[in-house]
Amino acid sequence: MTKTNRASLILLPRILLMVLIQSSLLALPVLASETPNQPTNTQETSRKDHHAHWEYLGVENPSHWGMLSKEYRTCETGNRQSPINITMTHHGDHSQKLEFHYQTSRLHEMNNGHTIQVSHLSGCRVDLNNRKYQLRQFHFHAPSEHHIEDTAFPMEMHLVHQDEKGHVLVIAVMMKTDATQPVLRKLWSWLPEQRGKEVSIPLEVKLTDVLPTNTDHYTYSGSLTTPPCTEGVQWIVLKEPMHVTQQDVDQFVQIIGHNARPIQPLGNRHIDDD
Repeated sequence: MTKTNRASLILLPRILLMVLIQSSLLALPVLASETPNQPTNTQETSRKDHHAHWEYLGVENPSHWGMLSKEYRTCETGNRQSPINITMTHHGDHSQKLEFHYQTSRLHEMNNGHTIQVSHLSGCRVDLNNRKYQLRQFHFHAPSEHHIEDTAFPMEMHLVHQDEKGHVLVIAVMMKTDATQPVLRKLWSWLPEQRGKEVSIPLEVKLTDVLPTNTDHYTYSGSLTTPPCTEGVQWIVLKEPMHVTQQDVDQFVQIIGHNARPIQPLGNRHIDDD
């Protein structure tokens, strides 16, 4: 072997080492840019907070909702929260005109882990004092969230509406276990049992066939009863309950569990009787 070849073999490891070192130095800025800095971490935490997990039992129960996320603080600090115990009402200064304009349509059910949420696939609305509120969805709670004169009902249905400016109107209907409701019984036969499961029901349903015919009601200003507990919600609580069976209630509770937020302080609010 010539001297030139031996010198090349000796130098080769040194050259490779220098190339590796230079490559590593060039890569350092890239690695640093891929490491989240503090503002990025804060932003990511904020996004996670907005979707913070909550439950009705355990450490994430309603008494802790306000601590789970800054987006949920109103659940703890708000002074116009729902549900409430409806008592000591007074007649409203102005009679409210409530009209239902519900169409016949198929329904879409979803088990979101907290309730069974149902979407109506055609345009439905209610008019309150000539202001139009579109039906967004309806869902159920067991036992009832609102109490009337310190009395709870086995279940409660919430029909959630919204007007064109984003104002929320929720109509609450108590559910009493004293008779079979044929339309609801058909709806109940399609309840999705698994969390996250969705079902399109091949039935034409008109919600006015389920609701009480008497629309006399209580009204007050409150909030959403689930996180983020947003206030400024107009509540209409019908006086006449709808009819269900104990089997209906038991079936719902077996799938979802008990999902009622505790009664919240009334504070300086008043409840109108219309």
